[in-house]
Amino acid sequence: MRNIHTISLVVVFILLLAMGATWVIKKAEQANHLLPPVIRSLPYFQFNTHDGESFTVNDLKDKITVLDFMFTSCTGPCPIMASNMRDLYNKYSSIPDVQFVSVTVDPDTDTEDVLSSYAVANGVNDERWKFIRSDIGSIKELSRDGFMLFSDDLPVGHSVKFVLIDSKGQIRKYYDGTDEASMAILRMHLNLFLKALHS
Repeated sequence: MRNIHTISLVVVFILLLAMGATWVIKKAEQANHLLPPVIRSLPYFQFNTHDGESFTVNDLKDKITVLDFMFTSCTGPCPIMASNMRDLYNKYSSIPDVQFVSVTVDPDTDTEDVLSSYAVANGVNDERWKFIRSDIGSIKELSRDGFMLFSDDLPVGHSVKFVLIDSKGQIRKYYDGTDEASMAILRMHLNLFLKALHS
């Protein structure tokens, strides 16, 4: 009798664990289909693009934006980040409501001409991917105070995060720009924001 009672308790315990695991998985799946919450609104800034045009925080509005901090001579994480950003740029080539912005953290080296050549090397052939620059003080301030990302020891100490910005210029989520799993989540969230933008 004691063995039967013990077995019954074990079976009940296993069933409770399975039910709990199912609930957790269901909640996680539901969370993945919700828009990420607003983290903060971005402050005003005015930089210049690789085309020599002005680019301000207002250019982030009315579009869904993926933004990162990089520099063209980086031999560390930047090539992986550029490859992942290029994949996104190509994947959403027919969707003008999505744009991509890369902020150089090495403005002394990354002149407009250098950034223009880098854009061409990455297959940029329209207005959807901008490379922007300013003085190093403004870049540090934007990284630190605007995006809440570390900005010490630039250019090498820059963040590897991709930042998802909604159509109101608000930060919604950060992703690891070097990780494919994180990129998959970003693509899913981009699709959710696009659906919400047109609903």
